Amino acid sequence: MSRRLAREESASSELAGARLEQSEEELADSRPAPEFLQGLSIATEEKPLSIRKAKLDGTRRAILQSALEIFSERGFDGASTRAVAAKAGVNHGMIRHIYGSKEELWQTAIAFMFERAHAAMSQDFSGLSVRQRFEARTRLYVHYCAEHPEHARLMIQLATVSSPKLSPATEQFARTRHRDILNDIRMLKVEGLLPDADSASLLQSFVAACQMTYILAAEVKKTSGRDVFEPSAVERHAEAVLALFLR
Repeated sequence: MSRRLAREESASSELAGARLEQSEEELADSRPAPEFLQGLSIATEEKPLSIRKAKLDGTRRAILQSALEIFSERGFDGASTRAVAAKAGVNHGMIRHIYGSKEELWQTAIAFMFERAHAAMSQDFSGLSVRQRFEARTRLYVHYCAEHPEHARLMIQLATVSSPKLSPATEQFARTRHRDILNDIRMLKVEGLLPDADSASLLQSFVAACQMTYILAAEVKKTSGRDVFEPSAVERHAEAVLALFLR
């Protein structure tokens, strides 16, 4: 009997809370819009939903970015969802609720990372010569490496320990981007704009030249005092990479 009473009291409290929340929303909807909004068409019924969705999307992005940073620092085995939650500033239960497991969080974070990289480096290259296309891709890639050094750190860590998680990541996402750059390298060699060396080696040297200064940013700061993430430094690095490879 006492348990039933407790459940009824709990249900009554929840109902009262729901009614209070509803009345507050109705009161907010009944208030006149500010002068600068009057006359505009605003979907008041969709607004709360869109705000909640925007907040949830922002939370998901924060979790995935934090996951990438933790994975890149500690590896998959050394990382924990609690550490990710702490870095993202969210409750640990939220990660378990959204992603279920560390493995699922890993897979989602890797997909997020490569999709973001693809979006950052996608551009309409039609009408450009192969040299102009290579220059444009180089600048986009250097800026991406500067903005997201955890990407390269994570991939290097996977490759260093020969992680079984490396193959799915590279086969599903990285291969297409590397193939496009490799095709440009071969065409540049034909035109005499790149050294006549092994194309695959040139590709790996190019990738390393673009990203290593950001992976070693702390060392560069200590040895030279340079902040490699400063915008003008990023621009200079892109120009240096181009000068190093193109004739």
